[in-house]
Amino acid sequence: MALSKRDKTTLLTGAVVLLFFAFVQFVMFPLLDKRKRLARAIAAREREIVDMKAMQQKYGQLHAQSNSLEKQLAARAAGFSLFSFLEQMATQSKIKDHIAYMKPSSMTGEGTLRQIMVEMKLQAIGIQQLVDFLNHIESPENIVTIKRISIQENKKIKKSLDVLIQVISINRRENGHG
Repeated sequence: MALSKRDKTTLLTGAVVLLFFAFVQFVMFPLLDKRKRLARAIAAREREIVDMKAMQQKYGQLHAQSNSLEKQLAARAAGFSLFSFLEQMATQSKIKDHIAYMKPSSMTGEGTLRQIMVEMKLQAIGIQQLVDFLNHIESPENIVTIKRISIQENKKIKKSLDVLIQVISINRRENGHG
């Protein structure tokens, strides 16, 4: 069977179009898709790098803060006890007789440090006594701060207050566990 010149040209044109289609479909499109995926992967990795740098900076800040806290703990008197410290400050502020109760509790913490808390209830104290006591217990050098305070007027004694205070501090864990 002999093909005419026109049939050969049509057949050759069809074959070229088919080869071009196959090239585009099986070579060009996969390359373009792969290029898009790589561009997305690169953008994702760049975002991860930015996040990692931010986390590294935050870690540096926390590490510096932790080292500062370690230095403060080392400078604090050996055997420091928040409960004893509060009793001593109550004595200095002349409110020890007004303490209804003191409840110590240990709170969780990460690593070598743990947060401790003492809840105190003071009854029938004057405003100046409270101010003096608060000035004594807020102690950055001993890493002592007030977490929460609730003040109410005492219903039995005029011009006196009932106060509920939560005081917190940081201690080292003994042998790395609390």
